[in-house]
Amino acid sequence: MVSARKFVLRYIVVISCLVASATAGVQFSSLPRTLAVTVTIISSAPMAPNVAMAGRDQLVVSWWVNESSSPAVSEYKNVEVKLCFAPVSQVDRRWRKSNNDLKKDKTCQFDMSEQLPYSSNIKNNTITWTVQRDVPKGTYFVRAYAFNASGSEVAYGQSTNKNKTSDLFMVEPISGRHASLDIASVVCAAFSVVSLFAFFLVEKWSAQKAAGQKK
Repeated sequence: MVSARKFVLRYIVVISCLVASATAGVQFSSLPRTLAVTVTIISSAPMAPNVAMAGRDQLVVSWWVNESSSPAVSEYKNVEVKLCFAPVSQVDRRWRKSNNDLKKDKTCQFDMSEQLPYSSNIKNNTITWTVQRDVPKGTYFVRAYAFNASGSEVAYGQSTNKNKTSDLFMVEPISGRHASLDIASVVCAAFSVVSLFAFFLVEKWSAQKAAGQKK
């Protein structure tokens, strides 16, 4: 009876391990950093260095394979570029928490591109991406993943250092106010003052007219 129970427990453990391994993603720590990535902010109305306005400004991302990379680059089929939260914008926010299991990782939540075909003949790949309005205020960097033919991540590169502390940039939300709205507000306020003054004059004139008629 005891041996049968041990067998069942071992069977459950084995099945659990198989399920866990099947559902687990690629481990980020296992990926070589073979891609170099740079980011440039294009703004029509620059506010401050390294600040992009959501819904208006653009990010120009360039990436390429390091010359010192191993021959494994031959398995690269596609590359995907993502906008990622820097550690300072992950503090006390579990919904942005990093995880070594890429299926559970929440660092890079914004797709800047679909999976782009990788070509060894292109030395410098560039995309231009408009910062979406739904990107929250925060500090960011950009990461690129290389995928193999099976659709699994096999390498990466990012625009910051290993500790994600350098070459970061800010995203600021647009308030939504426009100059036309401000002008309309001023006009409405002025009209209200004029209307009030006119009403006061009409009331005074009516009172004086009524007093004259009584005499």
